[in-house]
Amino acid sequence: MLRLGQGREAEVYAWGESFVLKLFWPEFSREDVELEADLATKVWAAGAPAPKVEDLLEVEGRWGIVYERIFGVSLIEYVWQNPDQLFDTAALLGLLHRRLHQISSPRHTGGWLPSQRERFLQRIRASKLDEALRRDLLAYMGGLPEGSALCHGDFHPDNVLVSGQVPLSSENAWIIDWPNAVQGNPLADVARTGLLLLYSALPPNLPARRELLARRKQFYQVYLEHYFGSAPKADWEELEAWMPVVAAVRLREGIEEEEPTLMRLIRRGLRRR
Repeated sequence: MLRLGQGREAEVYAWGESFVLKLFWPEFSREDVELEADLATKVWAAGAPAPKVEDLLEVEGRWGIVYERIFGVSLIEYVWQNPDQLFDTAALLGLLHRRLHQISSPRHTGGWLPSQRERFLQRIRASKLDEALRRDLLAYMGGLPEGSALCHGDFHPDNVLVSGQVPLSSENAWIIDWPNAVQGNPLADVARTGLLLLYSALPPNLPARRELLARRKQFYQVYLEHYFGSAPKADWEELEAWMPVVAAVRLREGIEEEEPTLMRLIRRGLRRR
């Protein structure tokens, strides 16, 4: 099999001419993989720009998902190949995220995706926060509004594929990796993206790493401007209110070099109440 790439959870292989196999590492159970396949199937059926799930199978003791193959490159690779398109990439990211959030949970199903709030609660309760800070944060989150939008949960440039053509278009872009999909408040999803764009530790071998590090703030601002469009100022303020919550959720992921920044964001956000 021709390996196309790998990440923290899986390797990706070509699977025939029209499909790819996302083959999870051995520590992922069949139940883990079935959950991702189920979520990916639901978001595709809802009309999200996502690859279709074709099959679930086992290869040499490892479980995998067969997806339709999207012939393109990630936005990270696109920036690396086209550094002059950095801010066009940020604009596309904002427009695509807004398009995604226009998909709501069908009411007649009683909720077809996990609850964003419940997922946040679970991860904050399992984080490294001391008990007093955790209690304050949970009380703070209780005052933030819920929602019913389709949220990716980990929306960033490496999870968006494009055809590679210039100019970029959100109509020719696809979103991948849906294990964190939830229904909830779209601004919490935007806050998560902002956290990743501004503060995440970038791998040393990441394409376009230097360009992204040098222009993080400008990239984020262009992304926000295209996400919000002419939205009222109150939406921007609500976005900022979610930052300590998504920082605490990120803390649960155990990325040691990010912990001081995440703790600072949590404490600063709670002081602003």
